[in-house]
Amino acid sequence: MNKTILITGGAIRIGKAICEKFHKEGFNILCHYNSSKKYADELSEELNSIRKNSCSIIQFDLNDIDKYPVFIEKIKELSKSVDVLVNNASAFYSSPLDNYQESDWEDLHNSNLRGPFLISSLLKENIKNTKGCIINITDAMVIRGMKDYSIYSTAKGGLETLTKSLARDLAPEVTVNGVAPGAILLPSDGSSDEDLLLSKIPLGRLGTEEDIASAVFFLANNEYITGQILRVDGGRSLN
Repeated sequence: MNKTILITGGAIRIGKAICEKFHKEGFNILCHYNSSKKYADELSEELNSIRKNSCSIIQFDLNDIDKYPVFIEKIKELSKSVDVLVNNASAFYSSPLDNYQESDWEDLHNSNLRGPFLISSLLKENIKNTKGCIINITDAMVIRGMKDYSIYSTAKGGLETLTKSLARDLAPEVTVNGVAPGAILLPSDGSSDEDLLLSKIPLGRLGTEEDIASAVFFLANNEYITGQILRVDGGRSLN
């Protein structure tokens, strides 16, 4: 029987690449999305055309804290087992010290930290039963601090710490690791100087969504790595 992977924020960008990578390797896909219905529908149609009934999509807003048990019940209805959980969904925007809203704490922490904690907690027995794994998508720049992104940074920094704590809590049945992407895409608003950015990356190029998906697949298939953060950033964090 094919294994099953749940990816939050799986309809676009890195999440989509992870869905496609694991589907190619024979997994059944549970793709969570919030507002990207069009893209989730397109991904589901594409993957199911390759292998019938191999991809299901589930809509849920990670800010609906009281409704997480309902979300998890939907997951369990779609699949009795979950072999791999990838906490990928993420809100990302700046929150300068002189221009932030209290709601930014809820929005950024719910998607990047509280959500992964709740989903991991509510699905832990299912993942234990399969001796599966949890992989959290963090951010390679968090360890250096990010100007004007204090709230986002505390959420992703907390996710790295959560990764290590869950690795202890869920051992030996479940491995828990993180993948920290570096520069994958330039900001669409033109605020980043590509030449300057590339000069800070030893490998001399931006990463790709497929680079991240391959790292996630590697960790999902290694039974003797846990509590680690794999920085997939072309060496930028060396600077």
